[in-house]
Amino acid sequence: MPSPAAKTASRRRALTAAGATLLLLGAFWLIALSCATPELGSRLFDAGRVAEALPLLEKAAANGSAPSSHRLGLVLEAGRDAPEDLPRALALFTAAAGRGHVPAMVRAGALARKVAGDDAAALGWYRRAADRGDTAAMAELGIMLFTGQGGTADPGAGMAWLRRAATAGNAQAATALGQALLALAEAGNAANGSPAEAAALFRQAGEAGDPEAQNRLADLYASGTGVARNPAEAARLRRQAADAGYAPAAFALGLMYLSGQGVSAYPLEAARLFERAAGAGHVAAMLRLADMYQAGLGVFRDPARALGLYDAAGAASDQAAGELCRLFAAGPEARRDPNRATRFCAKAAAAGDAGAATLLGLGMVRGRLPGGVGTGTALLSQAAWAGDPEAMYAMALLHLAGKGVSGNPAEAFRWCRLAAEAGLPEAKALLAALSEEEFPSAANLAKAMAFYREAAEAGNVEAGFALGSLLSKGLAGPPDFVAARQWYEKAATAGDPRAQFNLGLMFLTGKGGPASDQEALRWLLEAAKNGDANARCNVASLTLTGRGTPADAREAFRWYRLAAGQGFAQAQAMLAGFYYEGKVVPRDFETALFWLTLASRAPGSDPLLLRAGKAKAVLEKRLAPEQRDRVQERLAAFVPAGFDPEAEKGVLAAVKFLPPSAHGPGFAAKNEAARDVPALPEVGKTDPKALF
Repeated sequence: MPSPAAKTASRRRALTAAGATLLLLGAFWLIALSCATPELGSRLFDAGRVAEALPLLEKAAANGSAPSSHRLGLVLEAGRDAPEDLPRALALFTAAAGRGHVPAMVRAGALARKVAGDDAAALGWYRRAADRGDTAAMAELGIMLFTGQGGTADPGAGMAWLRRAATAGNAQAATALGQALLALAEAGNAANGSPAEAAALFRQAGEAGDPEAQNRLADLYASGTGVARNPAEAARLRRQAADAGYAPAAFALGLMYLSGQGVSAYPLEAARLFERAAGAGHVAAMLRLADMYQAGLGVFRDPARALGLYDAAGAASDQAAGELCRLFAAGPEARRDPNRATRFCAKAAAAGDAGAATLLGLGMVRGRLPGGVGTGTALLSQAAWAGDPEAMYAMALLHLAGKGVSGNPAEAFRWCRLAAEAGLPEAKALLAALSEEEFPSAANLAKAMAFYREAAEAGNVEAGFALGSLLSKGLAGPPDFVAARQWYEKAATAGDPRAQFNLGLMFLTGKGGPASDQEALRWLLEAAKNGDANARCNVASLTLTGRGTPADAREAFRWYRLAAGQGFAQAQAMLAGFYYEGKVVPRDFETALFWLTLASRAPGSDPLLLRAGKAKAVLEKRLAPEQRDRVQERLAAFVPAGFDPEAEKGVLAAVKFLPPSAHGPGFAAKNEAARDVPALPEVGKTDPKALF
């Protein structure tokens, strides 16, 4: 039996053990209590009770909790349950990522690019997370490596990461890998780029619910790339992606409803889809919807609504501002708007759009846009130094005109040469003209021929005509009528009236090829229809004499009348003969004197005009004073007409033709005879070649 002393020692040992146990339990309780706050904040956050979680997350993040730092960063990044604070969110993600929190690494990479513009740092965070198996990081890392963002491009490594993530089921990676395969295939890298595999990847991601992949797959079905062409399937996929809220798909489907590709054409549905995409900020949809409101296509015409959409698109996108700059500054006359042109051109120019700066500068120089010649010239100079060919060409013209800059032909030549070297056909034509006219020499004429040829081969009609002229005149070597005729024909076919006229003469005379009255008349008639007075006079002569067409005095009179009204002296002389003879129109000596007087004002050595002068001198003596006075009144009021097809219809409608053998009034009664008036050329025997 234990002694009392032993019992006392045993009790003391038991109490000591119990105390130690209580101390350990207390320590564990304190530790658990200290950990309860971050766990509770995270649980509340994950349950969607963000407002309750915020103070707990703040406290835990301050104590270094990586999960709490990550969640708090998500709140500040989203800006819904607390004010948006991206710099602090980046700091929280970076702190959590530094403690090995993988999801925070992914967000740190995203905000490193968005907030700090630091692609290299983003690449580092994505790589660390990818190495730990995060598929979202693999996708981002693969995209950056493939495109070379954050360092040197490594397409092979980028595709390897994308393939690894796609295999693990990441839809973003599958979509990105499909786009990479398409890009390689389009670049001609068939070994590494397969449209069929891209289609399979888009299908995989689309079935996982990725609307971008659905829209990409629709692109392939619409074009028949990697899959059999199936516009209806493309429309179905776009509808699926659009219904998921993907604005690019809504826009693309709207285009299909406009064109009737894969669906029945239905502009109203197109407008609805564009409206949906525009509401989501899709700039191209805003522009297309604005066009529809402007035209009243699929919607009631509403120009004010159209302008509102144009304004929104231009404010949202520098590229759209550039497009609108071109619309409002250089589009159809009815659409031009100086205020909007100035605003959008200035915005696009500030973003580096040299073409917009050129349009803004030209508008100012021409007085169509506010700003003045000085500001406009400065803009054009800036755009020219930035390499815009149109601006270079404009600077050449300004130096030639001495407008806004000192008139300096050498500087004009320099800018024109730079614009020509940049491929601008108009600049090549002007450079040739400068070589020919401003700096004439045998060497420069040869250069002019070369410049004209380059511009003409690039489609510049003016240069084609000029090249034909140089070749036919033999100014830079022996005349080459065959080549001249070929260039005249190209320019004539493109609608140049001078080339049409010269080509007609070459067919008439047989220069450079076989002669043909029919072809001569055809080309001269084209020039005549385009307002060329010389061509009109020649068409009249050919028609009068029956060359290339049955003789028709009335049709000849019409062409003479139009050319005479334009101030063409030979046509005026021939018209006087008609009125003097009185066989086609009523005889009218006053009108004959009127046209004779105009025709003989500057006869030179032209035989027809010299005869007209002699006839005029005698005829005016035979007319009564009141008749001569009326003629003088008509002469004082005469102004040569410009080319105005509508006005010319009225002129011809006023002509009164006579039936065969009819005669109209001539001299006043007391001067009935006109025996001493020298004979004018008989209109039925005129030689059209005499007018060339």
